Amino acid sequence: MRGLLHACILCIIREKPAYGSEIHQKLKEKFNIEPPKPLVYTLLRRMERSGLIVSTWDIQESGPARRVYKITEEGIEHLRNMANRLKKIIPIIESIIKSIEES
Repeated sequence: MRGLLHACILCIIREKPAYGSEIHQKLKEKFNIEPPKPLVYTLLRRMERSGLIVSTWDIQESGPARRVYKITEEGIEHLRNMANRLKKIIPIIESIIKSIEES
């Protein structure tokens, strides 16, 4: 599931740069996934260390400073590779489900 969560987060950030709280909300809205917020922030930090995303601080006159996350070219390439791998896995998953349902 964690690998899929990475992909979902990258999809969200590819659409437009976003704050961690926005990403968490979009995971619910777009993918019907409700991971714990600390997990989302942990994954964001890991993806940043891996070079898939970058962050900058958004400092407003009012309210706290917030990190804005943006996907990198490496992140876009990673997302494309993941899509290709998922396409290969779909028939396997469908076969497993069919086998389970027939039992």
